Amino acid sequence: MRIVAVLLLVVLAGCGARTQAQEAPAPDPLRGTTFVAMAVTEDGKPRQLAPRTELTVEFTDDGRLIARAGCNIMQGQVDTGDGTLTVDGGLSMTEMGCDPARHDQDEFVAGVLSANPTWELTDGRLTIRSGTTVFDMAAEDAMPRDLQGTTWVLDTLIDGDVASSTAAGAPEVTLVFDGKKVTADTHCNGYTAEYVIEGDTITFTPGASTLMACAPEIMAGETAVADALRDEVTFEVTADRLTFTHPSGKGIGLHAQ
Repeated sequence: MRIVAVLLLVVLAGCGARTQAQEAPAPDPLRGTTFVAMAVTEDGKPRQLAPRTELTVEFTDDGRLIARAGCNIMQGQVDTGDGTLTVDGGLSMTEMGCDPARHDQDEFVAGVLSANPTWELTDGRLTIRSGTTVFDMAAEDAMPRDLQGTTWVLDTLIDGDVASSTAAGAPEVTLVFDGKKVTADTHCNGYTAEYVIEGDTITFTPGASTLMACAPEIMAGETAVADALRDEVTFEVTADRLTFTHPSGKGIGLHAQ
């Protein structure tokens, strides 16, 4: 009788363990993934993003949502349960100065993500919906970009907490990295530098350059490149965006051509 009782306890304990395992919550499929907006619609009509910007939403392994819409960074702890994005305590946002188009875009995105939108993940495509506004997003891993082998176009000048767009009508400034040297076509003196990558930093050794004076809108782009790509700087590649930040606070933002 005692043996039967012990066996019964073992069976019941095993059933309890299986029940607890069955009731364990499923892992969050969004964590550890960054999504890039393929399309944004309002009332069923496309909403164009500000020129030379993109919208990304990152779900970190420690449960944060980090959104970038072209200027400031928004983030907060997020609960993805029941197919809803609930940002606990609201989104915090950096306070970098931007042009009106990107400032308005930041406010628009923050409003959508703060409104407890619903989400649905199907075959790597994430749909975020708030009322009649829809973000159609794809996993960033599905659209990688390499520093080398891509032509990068300058679109943002960064000076400390202030980011501004390149001058309207100015010729495009492009950067090409060949694995050892970066060449910038600035439509004036040009710029070249040898570089070495280590982790998320690059050390640049600028080459010789002419000192020709050009139109102010052209010199602005050339000066920004020269100020950012010197010494040791940090860089970040996100989908089709590339950002360099020098310890001085000078920096540049580029998009893939």
